[in-house]
Amino acid sequence: MQSSADVPAWTQLIPLVIILGLVILRTVRPQRISVTRLWLSPLILCAIAAWSIYATEFLNPAPAWEIALGLALGAIAGITFGILRGRHTDVRPTDRPGVMYLGSSWVASAIFVGAFGLRFVIRLMMPHRGSLSTVIGDGLLAFAIAYIGTSYYAIYQKYQAELAGTIAAPPAP
Repeated sequence: MQSSADVPAWTQLIPLVIILGLVILRTVRPQRISVTRLWLSPLILCAIAAWSIYATEFLNPAPAWEIALGLALGAIAGITFGILRGRHTDVRPTDRPGVMYLGSSWVASAIFVGAFGLRFVIRLMMPHRGSLSTVIGDGLLAFAIAYIGTSYYAIYQKYQAELAGTIAAPPAP
C-alpha cells in the first residue's frame, strides 16, 4: 500500500474534477426542486459531516477548541456565500404545489470551484497530515453545509414571497 505522499497530486484531481463537473452541471442549468428536497439535503449533509468529524478524531486527533474554531470559521464563510447565492438565484413557483423552479447560478459554480481549488492547494502545501489538516477539513465541511443551508433558506424565502405575490415574476424563458 502506498502512502499519500507517494501518490501523485494529479490523482487527487480526478475526484475533484468529477465532483465539480456534477456541481457545475446542476448549477448552470435551470432545475426544479421540491421544498422537501430543499431541506433534506442539508440534513443529510449534517449527519454525514458529524460522522466524518467523529471518525476523523480517531485518525488525527485535534483539540476541541481547534475543531470548534475551524467549524465556526467555515460556517461563517458558508453563511456569507450562501446568502450571496440565494440572492442571485431566480426562483419561481411551478404548477405543482411545493415545487419551485430555480434558475441557473454561475455564482454557485464559482464558489464551489474556488472552495475545491483552495482545498486542493492546501493539501498540496501540507505534505504531513496532522491536527491542522483535520481542522481545515472540518472547516470545509462546515462551509459546505452552511453554504447549502443558507442558500436554500434564502431561496425558500424568495419562493414564499413569490407565492404571496410580493415579487414580480421574471419573464418566462
